[in-house]
Amino acid sequence: MRNTYVGVSAIVAGWGATAETGNWSCSLREADLPVLSNEICKKTNYNASKIKDVMMCAGYPATAHKDACTGDSGGPLVTENSEHAYELIGCGVRNEASRIIGGVETAVNEFPWIARLSYFNKFYCGGMLINDRYILTAAHCVKGFMWFMIKVNLGEHERCNKTVRPVTRFVSEMVSNDFTFVTFKHDIALLKMNERVIITDEVKPICLPHTDECTFTGVKAIAIGWGSVSEERNHSCRLMEVEVPVLSNEACKSTNYDSKMIADSMLCAGYPKKGGKDACQGDSGGPLCAERKDKQYELLGVVSWGVGCGRPGYPGVYTRVTKYLKWIKDNAYQGCYCTN
Repeated sequence: MRNTYVGVSAIVAGWGATAETGNWSCSLREADLPVLSNEICKKTNYNASKIKDVMMCAGYPATAHKDACTGDSGGPLVTENSEHAYELIGCGVRNEASRIIGGVETAVNEFPWIARLSYFNKFYCGGMLINDRYILTAAHCVKGFMWFMIKVNLGEHERCNKTVRPVTRFVSEMVSNDFTFVTFKHDIALLKMNERVIITDEVKPICLPHTDECTFTGVKAIAIGWGSVSEERNHSCRLMEVEVPVLSNEACKSTNYDSKMIADSMLCAGYPKKGGKDACQGDSGGPLCAERKDKQYELLGVVSWGVGCGRPGYPGVYTRVTKYLKWIKDNAYQGCYCTN
């Protein structure tokens, strides 16, 4: 049976005029409207013969306090599909577009879990949202820092554009694992934000792996960040992404690294023979993620260390998130997780 959507609360969106005699809006606006039956619509002030079966009406006939207007023509009237509601509130849903070496610019808010960390208002590391209260990052991004001076920016794409205001939070608590700069083992930390964030299309968490059993060897993963686009260049103004294959730890130990430096709690990704694609300075703490069969993205690694950026023989080294699932959940328990 055909769904007429009668009674459904729908949303109309556009940049149209905010009043019949007003100017068009500079920012995208929305209004929620109830869908009316065509029978009711024909009983309003419209000529009933004008309302065809191929049309639908939505609004408040009695008060007319909400509506689309001039400039909104051609725009959408949408409603949530209950069968796919998880796509609107679930973690790890990438927003598809119509230190990153050898990568490309992401679409705006394509990876809505990415966080940019700044210290005394200077960008220095990345991170990722794992629930509505916590940012996961690398321990070397916070060790020795006055963590209460760290600012978290979310929902951001072009960090150099000062006219766009991201979602901003400050750090109220920091928990670091047993990290040491000598071996770079346990390079993982949690930042508790001073206030919860509202989960939206632009700001939503990455999914955590379900278990610690998968090594992800051979998986095509994506590293994301505003880091340098080469060893000699400044940090990128726009968010970049690069696809790199996950290596087995055995293969990583056979590269130019000292095999003793590659611990079980680490994960390597990249192209050891030719190099050319990698994370770089400024990407530290950011995510290495991959798409699951359910089209949601899960976190595989945290950008940790490496020799140079994209050098042959030296793939990127990441903290293996599956080794810290219990630690993460034990220390980020005050946050609300999305279903994954």
